[in-house]
Amino acid sequence: MSFTPSSVAQTLLFHLARTPGAVHRDRLAELAGTTKDYAGRVLSKMVKRGRIERVGRGTYDLVSRI
Repeated sequence: MSFTPSSVAQTLLFHLARTPGAVHRDRLAELAGTTKDYAGRVLSKMVKRGRIERVGRGTYDLVSRI
């Protein structure tokens, strides 16, 4: 069974979970197939909701890895 994300937010979370450590916004945008600006806005909303954390300038990571 394979996972197919249906939104940019799901795609960004999927790649954050697959990548060890923190990932830069530009790399996530490339993996999600969207613009850097849009990825930044989506990531910012996810930080505000507590789903991910910003660990550096433009660098994000999951709050907790299970």
